[in-house]
Amino acid sequence: MPTMSLNNGKVEIYMIERFVDLTGKRVLEVGCGDGRLTSLLARKSGTLVAIDPDSESIATAGRKFSGVDFRVGSGETMEFEDNSFDLVLFTMSLHHHTDCERALHEAYRTVTKDGRVVIIEPVADSEIQLLYRLFVDETPAIERASDAIETSDFEVERYEVFEKDWVFEDKEDLYGYHFENYGSTGYDAGIVDCMNRQLGDSIDAEPIIVKEDMRIFLMRKKDTKKEWHSKVLNHMMTGRRK
Repeated sequence: MPTMSLNNGKVEIYMIERFVDLTGKRVLEVGCGDGRLTSLLARKSGTLVAIDPDSESIATAGRKFSGVDFRVGSGETMEFEDNSFDLVLFTMSLHHHTDCERALHEAYRTVTKDGRVVIIEPVADSEIQLLYRLFVDETPAIERASDAIETSDFEVERYEVFEKDWVFEDKEDLYGYHFENYGSTGYDAGIVDCMNRQLGDSIDAEPIIVKEDMRIFLMRKKDTKKEWHSKVLNHMMTGRRK
């Protein structure tokens, strides 16, 4: 079984804590998977609800971690009431939604007026994504998520690109992780050759370190009163110049 390491989510938690204070907050994590990051969030936040559409992942997370309200659910159709959370997190999950705009609309509805939304998304041309592309090209989905962020009813308060390492013991671990992750029981020689050429001399390193660039956004609800006032003022000034 592959032994790939992702530093157990510590890089993501470090970045999230740089952007927002989790202490005592009512937090919703959208796309929690098997709870790798959720367990760290639970230690920092007040109350934590974590959702994922995959029932098996939720069951696994529930067995492994306590103190978290794990639920099967999608960001596109949240069951929560308006203004339920101080913070909504999309941890590498927004681009997995079919309708990213709807997911952000639901986040807007469920976060409080003064709350925040934090989104972590992959950079499409980072080293690990280029390997993914040999199996499934996520670029259109990543771009769709970016467009949804840009056109949402949120304003970006802070933004940064950061990096984390995917660490594989050796090339067999690298191959095993990727082929198993994409449901293959054997190796495709053509894909293996492409992986070798893409990583160059580092394919024979032990361990193999593959870089991933990620973007983190801190978002808040737009000040509609301020926006309305600005539009009115601009209209008045334009009228005067005529």
